[in-house]
Amino acid sequence: MKNFVGSRALPDLVYHCPKNMEALLALFDTIEGDYKIVAGCTDFIPAVRGGRWSFNDGVSLIDIKKIAALNFIKETDGIVSIGAVTPLSVIMASDLVQKHAPGLCHAISTMASPQIRNVGSMGGNIAMSSPAGDSVPSLLALGASVTFKGKDGDKKMPLNQFFTGPGKNVMAPDEVLTTIEFPALKSDESVHFQKIGTRDAVVISIVSVASWIKVENSVCKKARIALGSVGPTPVRIPKAEAFLAGKTVTEDVMAQCAKMVAQEIAPITDLRASADYRKDLAEALSRRTLMACMADVTP
Repeated sequence: MKNFVGSRALPDLVYHCPKNMEALLALFDTIEGDYKIVAGCTDFIPAVRGGRWSFNDGVSLIDIKKIAALNFIKETDGIVSIGAVTPLSVIMASDLVQKHAPGLCHAISTMASPQIRNVGSMGGNIAMSSPAGDSVPSLLALGASVTFKGKDGDKKMPLNQFFTGPGKNVMAPDEVLTTIEFPALKSDESVHFQKIGTRDAVVISIVSVASWIKVENSVCKKARIALGSVGPTPVRIPKAEAFLAGKTVTEDVMAQCAKMVAQEIAPITDLRASADYRKDLAEALSRRTLMACMADVTP
């Protein structure tokens, strides 16, 4: 494809679309040269054209979106499971997800455009491993885990151990994300998400925050606070989470916790925002999400 100013040409591609996991795993033994696994392919062209990814001609593009076994939403024994290729728009509209992960639905509603959400998948957003991936903070706040599969079988781990750097994760090239799981939300728990970008829609987050708390008799029993776009990977803030545990939830306590969140991060300055501005946003959004959680679970 001919280059345009400021962009790069796509390489010649060999397209594969396996219909099941067996066919996918068999491809790994037959493909020669480079390959890239996609699940919706909404990031592939922008990443190549923008120079973030580079492939030689003849690269194999393996699109797993037709694998029906990876397209589902279900709840079993209090655990919500989502297949990796389930479209974002389907997740956002799911009654099950709206009930047990409203913050995740809110996060998805802020991602890209309706057209992209109809094609893009949850697994793709996670596997891209962007520090600004908007589904990730809510999943981290929910205590999510991920399962991925290769020729050696399934591997499962907490999502907060999955990311290793910008655009990097623990998966080998011949492994594929299959399932995302998190505990169903209970009546004494709440989760909320907020983000700030340079405009209201179709925008990369400057900062995003998701907070989850469990409250009994106005006392916080447990908390999880996760942020995006403030480091090389999405992050949890263990010190702030520990600060909340055992405290009576009040506006003052939530404000103190939000200040702690801002103190614990080390964001960078880039074209979208300064480090100081990101710290200010992290504090403000942490306070807002924690206050929203408090309103849900206190009299």
